[in-house]
Amino acid sequence: ASLEDTSKPVKPAPVIEEDLGLEATPSSGGIKTVGAKLPPPPDRATEAPKYDFTENSLQIELEEMYYDGFAIIADSNASKSYALKLQDESSWAIAEINFPAGSYEGVVNVLAPDSEHSKFNVSINNDSYLVFGSEPPISKYELTTRSLVSFTLDQSATVTLKIQQNDLKNPANNGQNGMTIDYIFFKKIK
Repeated sequence: ASLEDTSKPVKPAPVIEEDLGLEATPSSGGIKTVGAKLPPPPDRATEAPKYDFTENSLQIELEEMYYDGFAIIADSNASKSYALKLQDESSWAIAEINFPAGSYEGVVNVLAPDSEHSKFNVSINNDSYLVFGSEPPISKYELTTRSLVSFTLDQSATVTLKIQQNDLKNPANNGQNGMTIDYIFFKKIK
């Protein structure tokens, strides 16, 4: 699916699966929780949010992106108490970022349940990067430092960030689903 195909989510965010061991209740809005009482989840974006890279780094929470096909997870271990679980190959999350000219590295904070549910793609415009954490996964949130999203911009530009299971241009880089994604973090390296 291209960016043009993603103008509106096709279905509401599903409730998390039982893997965190707690039941959803009507008072929780159908969102399962882990740990202490959490703040309410952010409102669901109705279009790709726009961010400006103005410092030396930028952190974007997945639950604040425009998304479809992800389950929202309430988790006190996530950076802002919520994360998204990639459900299937049609799942996507999108944001736009204004970057100044320079070289950048990105990592994703991810919780992969096992080796069969650990790889996914991060696209910057039309360039996809297959990212993953430890092999085997360490059963807690970790940064994908083994598979960096590295890119250089010769001039200031607005880029489209897209997180999805597969690389639509290169099936050899297809990923998996079932992992929980907390945030993506970019830093300027030059």
